[in-house]
Amino acid sequence: MSSKSRKKVLLMGKSGSGKTSMRAIIFKSQLAADTRRLSATIDVESSQIKFLGGLRLDLWDCGAFMDSHLTAQSSTVFRSVHSLIYIFDAESPDLLSSDTHYFLKCLAALRDQNPPSSSSDEGGPTVFVLLHKMDLVPLEMQQGKLVEFEADVGRRAREAGWKGGLQFYGTSIWNETLYKAWSMVISHLMPSLSSLRTHLSHFLSLSSASEIVLFERTTFLVISSVTAPLREGQEGSPEWDERRFERISTMVKAFKLGCSKIRAPFTSLTLTTPHYTAVLDALTPETYILVVGRGEIQPAAIELNIRLARPHFAKLEAIGNGKAAATAAA
Repeated sequence: MSSKSRKKVLLMGKSGSGKTSMRAIIFKSQLAADTRRLSATIDVESSQIKFLGGLRLDLWDCGAFMDSHLTAQSSTVFRSVHSLIYIFDAESPDLLSSDTHYFLKCLAALRDQNPPSSSSDEGGPTVFVLLHKMDLVPLEMQQGKLVEFEADVGRRAREAGWKGGLQFYGTSIWNETLYKAWSMVISHLMPSLSSLRTHLSHFLSLSSASEIVLFERTTFLVISSVTAPLREGQEGSPEWDERRFERISTMVKAFKLGCSKIRAPFTSLTLTTPHYTAVLDALTPETYILVVGRGEIQPAAIELNIRLARPHFAKLEAIGNGKAAATAAA
């Protein structure tokens, strides 16, 4: 399979940082409360996850033997990596000492095993840094802690010779911040994301919608979203929460799990208020779409637009899969 359709992603961090729990929540639809029963990952657990038909995610959950990963297994673990997700425990007493030391060693191994190539059309591996278990930090201190952590770790990484970018997120398994961070990871892995946004924008315009959000069907991570510009004379909408997409992911995922427990299949959701109408429905075999329109727009009109759009987006998905297969065969 082509490297463009198959992405190797490392999930790393010291033992107890929360790697296995977040993997179970995102990819196995477990509730946060159920992750207490999970045992720690000892060595390396590799799993292949299918996204949007043509994309294969090779996720390597690297367990407690950090020294082994950095020495005897270094070439196996760090070679041909597309992205590294490194997890820090926000309440670790060694956060800015030994925890950061191991992170810097992982960056060095990542750099050594993935030297830049002038013939490659991609940059080096992308690194996502998750300051996890932020629910244990007092709410009023969370933003300051993340900013201070990002500045300190970013500075030390540059001093150690890391020239690539670092993307920092504060996360917790108990709220939508986990979905926000992982949605950014998955969006980064997707090819032709700008093209997909163009088609979504066209659909938004044709359907007179206010906002459209596209979700991956299994994980319900946000793939892309488009929002209509304000019309002339229209005031902004301060009631919209900037984390609304990820909160929808969290709630729908929990609702789907509840449906499965009573063997009631989840198909779609419709919500109407005086201010807006929202319809969540399947778009393609790999995606769900949320279309939000003004309150006067009837749900049946949105449902019809989604039904009419399905063949177009299914064709786009098939074209992407065909290109991936052709590249792999070549």
